[in-house]
Amino acid sequence: MGKQNYRKKITFWLRFSGWLCLLPASVYLYLYQVISSSSYSSLYLVELIIVILFAVYLLTTAQNPRWTKTKNMMGLMIFALIFVSLGIFIPLCFAYGDCRKLNK
Repeated sequence: MGKQNYRKKITFWLRFSGWLCLLPASVYLYLYQVISSSSYSSLYLVELIIVILFAVYLLTTAQNPRWTKTKNMMGLMIFALIFVSLGIFIPLCFAYGDCRKLNK
């Protein structure tokens, strides 16, 4: 497969991950609304902001050539796994696999 196809796949998986961030963001928003009187409500608000900023970052930089480097993609995957969601991590693993195939 050509290098251009791997770049398109990487861009697709990054955009897919960005739009998939709507699911955990909606869960955090729901939890913030339901548990607004608790002392943990600010934690849900902070997580909501982190997920939204991560989604915006992914969607705006999806075509950037820096995502063709495995080191940058691994950092993105680790951040997604720790701070965002496992559901966002899985499509990023597919993008990482395509990134490795691109750099062979």
